[in-house]
Amino acid sequence: MKSKTLLFKTFAVLGLLLCLIGIYVAVTWVMGDLYGYKVRFAVESWQKEKALPELGQIDKALIDAEGALTWEDTNPEYYELKARVLYYKALVEGVDGAGRDALVNAKQLHIQAAELRPRWPYSWANIVLMKAHMNEFDEEFNQSLLNAEQYGPWEQSVHLTLAHAGAISWSNLSAEQKSIIAEHVHRGLKHSFKGLADILNFYKKRSLICAYMQRDEKQKVFCGS
Repeated sequence: MKSKTLLFKTFAVLGLLLCLIGIYVAVTWVMGDLYGYKVRFAVESWQKEKALPELGQIDKALIDAEGALTWEDTNPEYYELKARVLYYKALVEGVDGAGRDALVNAKQLHIQAAELRPRWPYSWANIVLMKAHMNEFDEEFNQSLLNAEQYGPWEQSVHLTLAHAGAISWSNLSAEQKSIIAEHVHRGLKHSFKGLADILNFYKKRSLICAYMQRDEKQKVFCGS
C-alpha cells in the first residue's frame, strides 16, 4: 500500500511539473510574440513610408525587440527583427558615420539568425547586404550570397535585398557574383518590377546589371533594349 501511495505521489508531482513547464513555455511564446508583433508592425509600416523613421521610433522598436528576445532568445525571427530595426538606425545615422555600430550589430544578429535557421534565405541575403554596406567582400560575403541563392532562388524579398546589395557593391563583385545578382533581378521582374527599377536607378546601376541579365522579353522591357 505504501509503495502504491508513493508511486501515486511521484506521478502526481511529475504531472504537476510537466504542467508548470507547459505553462511556462506557453507564457514565453505569448510574451515573446507580443513584443515581436509590435516590432514587426513597426518595420512593416516603415517600409511603406518614403521617409525614414524618427530615431525615437527606432529606439522604441529596439526596446520591444529586446523584450521579445528576453522571453524567447532562441527564436531566429526576433534576431532578424532586431537586425532590421538596427539597419534603419544605421541608415538614419549614416552607414559610414555614427550608424556604423548599428550596422555591425545588425550583421551579427543576422548571422545569429542564420545559425539558428540555416535554410532561411532572408538571413543570408541580409548578411550580404550588411557586408556590402561595410565593404566586406570576403569569403563570408561570397558564402552568404551562395546560400541566399541556394535557399531562396524565387523569394521576392531575396531578389530585392540582393539587388540592393549588388547595386551598392557592383564594382567589387566577381563575374560569378554579378551573374547571381543579375539572375535574381531577372527572376524578380514578374512581381517586383518597379521596386527593382527604383533600387537600380537610385544607384545608377541598371544598365550595368542589365548587361549580365538573360536576354528575353522581360529583360528587353526592363532594360529598354
